[in-house]
Amino acid sequence: MPPVPGRRRRQQEGLERVLGANALFATAYGNVGSSIYYALGVTAALALGLTPIVFIIAGIIFALTAATYAEGTVRFPEAGGSASFARQGFNEVVSFGAAWAQMLNYIITIAISAFFVPHYLSIFYTPLKQNPWDVIVGIGVIVLLVGVNIVGVKEAAKLNIVLAVVDFATQALLVLLGFVLIFSPEVLTDNVTFGVAPSWSSFFLAIPVAMIAYTGIETISNLAEETRDPSRDVPRSIRLVAIAVYAIYFTLPAIALSALPVTLGPDGYTTPLGLPPEQGGFANDPVLGIVDNLGIEGFALQSLEIYVGVPAAPVLFIAASAGVIGASRITYA
Repeated sequence: MPPVPGRRRRQQEGLERVLGANALFATAYGNVGSSIYYALGVTAALALGLTPIVFIIAGIIFALTAATYAEGTVRFPEAGGSASFARQGFNEVVSFGAAWAQMLNYIITIAISAFFVPHYLSIFYTPLKQNPWDVIVGIGVIVLLVGVNIVGVKEAAKLNIVLAVVDFATQALLVLLGFVLIFSPEVLTDNVTFGVAPSWSSFFLAIPVAMIAYTGIETISNLAEETRDPSRDVPRSIRLVAIAVYAIYFTLPAIALSALPVTLGPDGYTTPLGLPPEQGGFANDPVLGIVDNLGIEGFALQSLEIYVGVPAAPVLFIAASAGVIGASRITYA
């Protein structure tokens, strides 16, 4: 059967190959690494004291998924990610279903990331933490990102590299301070009452919720057609993302539950990590919640809040940008 004209033309023209391993890593890490800024609170609301275990289980699933993406992307270095794999392995109908599932995933990522940007900027203007300002600013972030990605993915990737490095350094510093100042294995064990806090149903539900934090790995696959050397750069970038993500996701939740332990109140077992601001919690900005409960005060606390809050907003910006990139590449594919 002769090749489809549209597909032949696309293969001839293609997308410009301008991205290396560092750009792929930064874009994916901005998506995966930034998820801690909102996924930690959402997961803790369900998993309570078992939140660190839930993130480890989700991380193991992520490792298997990342290995699959590395193999599949090297074999089929084209835009589309899992939709492309489904087309090659099955047919266009299965590919169409996978593409729509990923499109919904990207829409969720864009919305959540953009929505949480103003929450971390609230250290400068408190009303940004709540409606309607967080919604208004979130919409503005999405509009701006669409404009940036129209200019070009190469330009967007340069900004992503700088922000990803700053963000990883910030989270690593927070983990180090946490282990020195507040980490307590005794508190972590006291946080857990098996079958009650959390219930088994909440624990198992928390695992797929925690997987929200790891969904950005699809971004690397979607950018394969714009990568200079996919067989070399894609596996390298996935390894870098996995190492950086494990360093944070396997440690920061334990610090968080040491700083904001589970308590029994009128509404049952809760942790401030999973409570909304009106109830005195930090569900809207869980990482700032950790900072506020490290046991430091005065100028040192204010400086650390700014140091954490300022990079957090741009990195969530990266995550929303990765969602825009992914959605556009799936549409192209």
